[in-house]
Amino acid sequence: MNLFASRGFKGTTTRAIAEAAGVSEAIIFRHFSTKEDLYNAIITTVLEHRNRIWEHDNIEGIEDLPDLMTRFGRIFIERSRKDQTFVRLMLYSALQDHKFRQRFFESNRNPYLRGIRERIERGVDSGEFAPADPQLTTQSFFWSLLQYVVNRFVASAEIPPEKADGAYITNLVAVYTRSLVPACKVDSELTT
Repeated sequence: MNLFASRGFKGTTTRAIAEAAGVSEAIIFRHFSTKEDLYNAIITTVLEHRNRIWEHDNIEGIEDLPDLMTRFGRIFIERSRKDQTFVRLMLYSALQDHKFRQRFFESNRNPYLRGIRERIERGVDSGEFAPADPQLTTQSFFWSLLQYVVNRFVASAEIPPEKADGAYITNLVAVYTRSLVPACKVDSELTT
């Protein structure tokens, strides 16, 4: 997995995989017909593991949108910080237009993202929030977190301290939740 995460699918040879595993290429091809079959098995295993972790997150009773967004942001960044190989592997999949690109993004359809989308939907329907597309708002929130993770854990020479994560999340949640407040409510808050 580390080779694919550091070199991508195209940059990883079966010879390098065999050397890293301490086996011959013949052994690899005895178990996997092609390099792509091996890659598929690795990605499938990684995604299934990641999905099992997300499935254990319980958001029952959390109705506050900033709380949902903050909790998800912290957990997503913390898990990405701990498993940077996963982030790199999925980034290479996306960049190399591999068929698993979509599965990576589907793997982040977890209870938090569902809860955020549903909470925005209820807020828009009730008039508590300004009109907005709940799915697109949730996706753009996720993409912002993903961009942070890529910048901090893949593109940076030095990984920033965890304290930077909290400041980013606090700011991001404030930007998103304030953008959902209806304009008339913002105007009345400004005049009081």
